[in-house]
Amino acid sequence: MKTYQGKCHCGAVRFEVDTDLASSFRCNCTFCVRRGATMQKVPEAQFHLLSGESDLSKYGGRDFSKHFFCSKCGINCFTRLDWNNQKSVAVNVGCLEGANLDALQPSLFDGLNKL
Repeated sequence: MKTYQGKCHCGAVRFEVDTDLASSFRCNCTFCVRRGATMQKVPEAQFHLLSGESDLSKYGGRDFSKHFFCSKCGINCFTRLDWNNQKSVAVNVGCLEGANLDALQPSLFDGLNKL
């Protein structure tokens, strides 16, 4: 497990996350296909928003997910999830300093067919 520093493109939103990137995924729902991000889900306690809360915009998603973007540069930084009363956060791996996207083999999350 490693602590990664994360940020949006302009740096207004900053966060850190403790993860090993072993279970990265891509989602096939219509929203995620269009944004094209590789995500990593962690328990809520392993995610810490450091700055930029007032710069975040929220975009719907489903009843179990809320996507958060920097309102200045438009980058999707993370998604808050609440599935079966288990809260977690899926971070955009592309926002993590030092993460090598090319080394990952993300699994597919079938969000398109999630009820």
